Amino acid sequence: MEEGKSYDVNFFKPSTPFLKENIRAIIIGLVIWGVVTYGFQILLKIMETPTPEAPYAAYMKYAPTLADGSASAEDKVAAANMYLAVLGKSAALLQNEPLKNAFTSTVYNILPAADQAALLDAAAKAADDKTVDVGFINSAMGISENAAMMAVVPYGLSAITPDKMAMGDPALKPVMDKFLIHNQSVLTDTIVFGFPFHYFFTALVTLTIFVLICLVYCFVIDKLMKKHGMESSFE
Repeated sequence: MEEGKSYDVNFFKPSTPFLKENIRAIIIGLVIWGVVTYGFQILLKIMETPTPEAPYAAYMKYAPTLADGSASAEDKVAAANMYLAVLGKSAALLQNEPLKNAFTSTVYNILPAADQAALLDAAAKAADDKTVDVGFINSAMGISENAAMMAVVPYGLSAITPDKMAMGDPALKPVMDKFLIHNQSVLTDTIVFGFPFHYFFTALVTLTIFVLICLVYCFVIDKLMKKHGMESSFE
């Protein structure tokens, strides 16, 4: 009985000239795609420079005086706004008790004595009711015209008593480092069509290059099939 032909194909051990050239084309395409995709990320990492946001410099300025209670009224207002801005950066931060406590404590200290009790009441209610009236807090912070920041206030309040309040906390430093210091370079600061270059390149250019690689591969494989006499009978 005549032994049948073997149709086993091993990518790493091509058995015919066609397979060898085909695999070579695939590897070249993968290398180009890998260099474009991962090479750019490596370049970003090499060129990056940790750059603090303006609120980070403000935090470093206010932190010592907030901790010892010697901050001026203006500094307390600025610190409260800075804490609120950080709280609004991530939903996870709305669960960060040291940050919420610092925000609530700082707001407490900028309010008139007549409104401090109202703050404690609002903070206790805010745990279950985010529609609690915080208009007096918005006014004291000077954000009554900023809808985005006003929306965060009820979520940033923490139900604490005056004896537990602390406008500064060493535990805040890692949070500020993480959310207020960003890696920047010419690749992130250059704007292309309204987008930072690194975003534009990753989201559009790499995808375009991938499609082009696929198109070139189709052209190459068609040439290889004709070269090795493997034209389709439908051509």
